[in-house]
Amino acid sequence: MDLSHRQVERGEPEEVELPETKEIELPALDLTPYIGKKVKIASVTEHKGDYDYYVKIITTPVDVLKSGKDLTASKIIGLVTNHETNEVGWTANGKMGKFLKYMQVKHYKELVGREVVVKTTEPTKEGRVFLTF
Repeated sequence: MDLSHRQVERGEPEEVELPETKEIELPALDLTPYIGKKVKIASVTEHKGDYDYYVKIITTPVDVLKSGKDLTASKIIGLVTNHETNEVGWTANGKMGKFLKYMQVKHYKELVGREVVVKTTEPTKEGRVFLTF
């Protein structure tokens, strides 16, 4: 077994040689028709990222794309860790605390089934916009 095979087994990036590459234009999706649409939160999942823990909140499908994939709105909210006590949670005045208060729930696990209104994010540096709430 060579080194590159072992790297792929461990999930490490594989080095490849691509044929000719060039600037391409990806198809654009107009998100305007979805702004203001009411949908329900379908899932809330907890994750550990490179910097700390976070919660990913995803809605029921806003639409089904021509490709057959569901178009959903999502929101990622970071959690905080008290390193002295190893407790993970949120602060009342932080993003999560304010969102929970707005949604009138005490814990993010209670968000499933709650209705939200779809909006878009601010454009990224690359000009990409995403559905959120």
